[in-house]
Amino acid sequence: MLGVVVAVVVSAVTVAVIVTGRPEPACACTAEPNLRGPARDAAVRFEALVRRADVSGAWASLSDGARSRYGDVAGFRPVFDGLGEALREADAGARGDRAAGWVAVDSRAHYDDTLSEVVVVRYPTGAPRPVWPLLVLVPLGHVGDERVDPEPATLRLTAVKDGDGVRVELVDGDPERTSFVVIDGAGQQRLPGRELVAEGVVRLTWSVPLRDPVVAVAVERSGTGPRVGAAVATVG
Repeated sequence: MLGVVVAVVVSAVTVAVIVTGRPEPACACTAEPNLRGPARDAAVRFEALVRRADVSGAWASLSDGARSRYGDVAGFRPVFDGLGEALREADAGARGDRAAGWVAVDSRAHYDDTLSEVVVVRYPTGAPRPVWPLLVLVPLGHVGDERVDPEPATLRLTAVKDGDGVRVELVDGDPERTSFVVIDGAGQQRLPGRELVAEGVVRLTWSVPLRDPVVAVAVERSGTGPRVGAAVATVG
């Protein structure tokens, strides 16, 4: 499929904020750049292009890495059509009590010439579905010039109920380099507590009840960029 999961699965939840190349502040204050807002807006714009079946507009908004991977608009077309189908399926299964939305689950700010990175996912509001992830590249100080990769590298994982939490197994990932967020059936996001229980296995917990189903989203960071994975679990 398209990266991790598609159903077409932002609010201000961030699992990890990593800063590189940041200049030393002149005072003891810390003021992080607003990456989440521009990334959310870019995701909304990209979704609108998909809904309008505007493949040329979507192609123009892609990151250089995504364009290189697809080659040309024709190479991008199957992915674009798949995203449109995922949106239609999500719309058909959506509940009327809450609109689907975008959530920022990981961000990395760069203060050099490298574009900052934000991973956003679109959560569903109907039956349990996987998540549609986007990697949004944000140029600091140039709002509106964000670029999108609709297929960030995939992190494979499974999630099952474990007592009052969820046990997540990273099939091919490293828990030490991975951050997590959980999104419940009401669209509420939580930064879970985590406990390493076995090699490649993490138990996620939270302090307030969550509505079923729960989507566990994981983002692994490495020198080659993020890998994103998601899995659905029932906790009730």
